[in-house]
Amino acid sequence: ISSFLTYQILYSRMNEVVSTSSQEINKQIILNYENYLSDVINISNNLQKQVIEFTSADDWHSLEEVFTYVAQINPNIRVVALYDDSGQMRLSSTSLSTYNASNEKWFIQATINRDIYYFSNPHIELNNDQSENVITISKDISYVDEGISKQGILVFDLSMEDIVTLAKMTNLGENGHLILINNDNELVYSSNDNSSSDISVDIANDLILGGKFVEINDLNFYVNVNTIKYTRWKIATFINAEQTTIIRNNILISMIAIFLVTLGIITLTSGLYATRITKPMHKLEKHIKKIESGDFESTIHVEGQKEMVLLADAFNQMSDRIGELMQRVLTEQEEKQKTQFIALQNQINPHFLYNTLDSIVYLSEHQQNKDVEASIIALSKFFRMSISDEMNVVNLENEIEHVMSYLTIQQIRYSKQFTYDFDIDQQLLKKKVLKLSLQPLVENAIIHGIHPEDEFTNIHIKATQKDGFIYLSVINEGYGIDQKQIDHIHQMIHGKIETTSIGLKNVYQRLVLYYGEEADLCISSTLDEETTVTMKMPIIEEE
Repeated sequence: ISSFLTYQILYSRMNEVVSTSSQEINKQIILNYENYLSDVINISNNLQKQVIEFTSADDWHSLEEVFTYVAQINPNIRVVALYDDSGQMRLSSTSLSTYNASNEKWFIQATINRDIYYFSNPHIELNNDQSENVITISKDISYVDEGISKQGILVFDLSMEDIVTLAKMTNLGENGHLILINNDNELVYSSNDNSSSDISVDIANDLILGGKFVEINDLNFYVNVNTIKYTRWKIATFINAEQTTIIRNNILISMIAIFLVTLGIITLTSGLYATRITKPMHKLEKHIKKIESGDFESTIHVEGQKEMVLLADAFNQMSDRIGELMQRVLTEQEEKQKTQFIALQNQINPHFLYNTLDSIVYLSEHQQNKDVEASIIALSKFFRMSISDEMNVVNLENEIEHVMSYLTIQQIRYSKQFTYDFDIDQQLLKKKVLKLSLQPLVENAIIHGIHPEDEFTNIHIKATQKDGFIYLSVINEGYGIDQKQIDHIHQMIHGKIETTSIGLKNVYQRLVLYYGEEADLCISSTLDEETTVTMKMPIIEEE
């Protein structure tokens, strides 16, 4: 009974071992294919950017040279080509004659599924005067033709040679093989040339995903089915498990004989030996899980086999080194972010100073001494806060005072063409806000809100709180702006469009650097009435 139970346990464990090893082999094979295809996808992504760049500049010759260069340096890529949306070849890395590909499956699928790559079945293509088995990778992209944005198909002919080589690199046992199946459950490639390929395809399609033991032509196999990233293809590995049956039978006979003779010895020695091996292994396993969770400070100490002790020491050294590297990277990123924040904060527009000094000179020449005095005092207060080395956040009341100094200067400069008022929640006056963040919004309102033909323009500055956030709004009367222009401005301040203007973009970058993605800068407008620019900042008590 003991021998039978032991055999059953061993039988189950051997199946688990076969299953686990098969899964690992399958994962490794998939990883090899994904790494292989990832290189092509990365090349394609880079080419898409260059297609836009060169076609926008109407430099098709340089783009053709890029196509040729890519095909020359990568031995897996036989042809790189660009087709327009009608299926006509626009550009190719080879001297192949152009033809219309609108009826090709890879062209149709690429136009239907515009956001993904389509991988065709292997087919024969003539490359460099030689016929070769290739797969076609196609992707819908954008390009510019005579100043007009158009849709086209970027195409790669990829040699099957390396796909076959990767399949042959893995030993799957006698008659072991792998097959590739496309998303239509059709056979793409089989490393086994005999008639069992059809049976393998049926088994893989029935299984869909996962693994199990199967029998093909009186031979036992363990089949594992998984998907390949990028392609929507499936790969099935059939590993010969026949040897495990023979091993099980031999083990059963040997086990019964040995068990009857050496029952007592085996019981004692196996227990001691298993403890000596498994205990440090379990301890090492728990330590590895700690490392996976991010605990690089704890160390492990094991006793037993010399190899286990050395392995534990190596893990301790590795975790210490990883912890040091992570801390170094964190420190470097913090310093880089701090430096970037300070650089943005120190961007002071010199034109404001020049214009203010010119205004003071003008007022002095016309004996407007009170305005001169008010301008100088306001300018002094304004720059005292602008160039101070204090903390990055200040009380809201200090920020309001800084803005009032700025408004005093600008009201004198613009001959009181505008008025201003404040609506501030008094509970917020001691709350911290980002230093020098409100003035650029007021400056923007003055520059774009005041028009010579208007007799009177009012600028309204408002501070409210809601759900743990401070909302600082600058509202100016005027013509307003349409939604299309608002969207364009949002794209500029988010860095999606290049711009030489640093005002609103500077404020937004500093908000995100200091507060993170919780902070925001929003613009809204009502045509012929007003425009509102609002900053959203989390409420904090101190820096």
